[in-house]
Amino acid sequence: MSLLAFPDEILLDIFDYLYFYEIIYSFYELIHHNNRIHELINTRLRSINLSKLDLRYMTKSQFMFTCRYIKSKENFLEKIHDLTLSNQYTFGEIRLFLSQISFDQMINLKKLYLIQSALDEYHILFPTKLSHLTHLTLENPECNDNNRIILIDEMNELIELNIHSKSIVQFRSEYCRLEKLTVSHLSLIDLIGFSTFFPNLHYLDITLISTEIDLNQIHIPLLTVLKLRSYNVEHHLCEKFLLNLLQLRELYYSNNIQCTKTFIVDGYRCQLLIERLPLLEQFEINLYLCNTYSIDICEIAASFQSSFYLSKNWNIVCESRQNSNDFHVYSVPMPSFKVLNTTTDSLVSSAVLPVDDPYANVDYLKLNMTSNWPLVTRFFPNVDTLELVQLNHSKMIPTLSILSYLNKSIFLSKIRKLILPSPCHFDDSLLRYLLQQSAQHIDNLDISCHYLLRLIKTNILQSPLSIRILTLRDDYLSLNDRTIFIDFFNLNLNCLSLYLPNNNSLSETIQLFLDQFQFLYSLNVFTHDPISMLIHVQLCQMIQQRLQASAELRPTNIRIWQK
Repeated sequence: MSLLAFPDEILLDIFDYLYFYEIIYSFYELIHHNNRIHELINTRLRSINLSKLDLRYMTKSQFMFTCRYIKSKENFLEKIHDLTLSNQYTFGEIRLFLSQISFDQMINLKKLYLIQSALDEYHILFPTKLSHLTHLTLENPECNDNNRIILIDEMNELIELNIHSKSIVQFRSEYCRLEKLTVSHLSLIDLIGFSTFFPNLHYLDITLISTEIDLNQIHIPLLTVLKLRSYNVEHHLCEKFLLNLLQLRELYYSNNIQCTKTFIVDGYRCQLLIERLPLLEQFEINLYLCNTYSIDICEIAASFQSSFYLSKNWNIVCESRQNSNDFHVYSVPMPSFKVLNTTTDSLVSSAVLPVDDPYANVDYLKLNMTSNWPLVTRFFPNVDTLELVQLNHSKMIPTLSILSYLNKSIFLSKIRKLILPSPCHFDDSLLRYLLQQSAQHIDNLDISCHYLLRLIKTNILQSPLSIRILTLRDDYLSLNDRTIFIDFFNLNLNCLSLYLPNNNSLSETIQLFLDQFQFLYSLNVFTHDPISMLIHVQLCQMIQQRLQASAELRPTNIRIWQK
């Protein structure tokens, strides 16, 4: 059956799953010879997302082709409503886009997603036309010298603002129309001015860090949805903050609570809080209770199994290791958090109401491997990132135990990213089994350099692997090992991040990587010591000779975007 036999609606749905440049390449001939396809792509395809968060995989030539295509089409820029640009892995892309296309021409641009944007890229290079944006997302933007993110002023049309960063965000102007705000790092004291900065705020997702202030000063009168993630914030401070928000209808609350500093936070205490929020309809928690002396899991579980919670169908799970005073109390299903930290230790768990797919939203599983491998009772059907953690290095963990646990708790065929601990105290055959047998779709690997090289040298890992993104941690890739490494990975590798020794061979090694890795899009090199002026000059000369490359040279970090 020909693809052209499908109705327009199905073709548009197919286009939604493709990157824009893939559409241009795949349908290039049809665009020029088939009026229907030309009309669909150039008129009815209204949302252009140049990366779908994966722009880092686009080479510079592909990116330039896409820019030229957009510029060549009459009124095409006016049709762009949704645009994503990324400097992640592909340093300089945002600046390159701005050198090719003016935002003044994108008069209907409403949604902008910037990933790892430089400070001047979102403050100076964007003209006042961006004041018409309604949705803005900044992921890991560059901060100023005070480790703060200062937002763009005079964006009066913003309805939704999302800032994902480890740096504190500082607001300094009013966003009168803003209804939805997500901030991943915020001090309690910065909440004081929210009623002034965001007079129309209805939805707030924040991660708070600890600061002692008078929470009676914090008022957000229109807020109805709050997702409160707390780190090192005393629970009583969070309670004070919540009791200022009597209009809340939905609440998600996450915290690590040291019970040596406060009374136990159990179902009874949560109930007292909820009853003082008269409009609350949905309630979720994710609490880690630490050092709860003289309290056992039955007491905590029973406090959430009262008629109060059952009548609202709020389903709470309480878990702990055997003979432990630490408890994990969380809601199921888990719609508001996608990352779950768990352990292979036997967990004592409270009885819960029946629920279908309680962990369906979990896509990042951080598994602390221990010598205890119990009967698996939980399943995580949609995990695509698996991080293996090993805190106790006194015993070697059998590969069979790990694989048995993983096969019963996740779909290994869905794993795309694997993060391994340092050091790895398990059988070396585990990685071979995962990468070359059970989890062959893994294309992103984060691993110790020394451990990976040992597996390669002993032929435990066989080339080729499907790894496209490789992050080497902990150790230098030595001069003696670089040939072995290049020979093993030069077929598929797109993005590489690693440490190199800071010596006279540094420039030569980088040159070799760029020449030998045929499909390498991005190279990120770290050195422990600042590079010398001589090596800096050599690197600059090398990059200048490559017309289709961008680079950033910092004292201990070198980033190159290669064709």
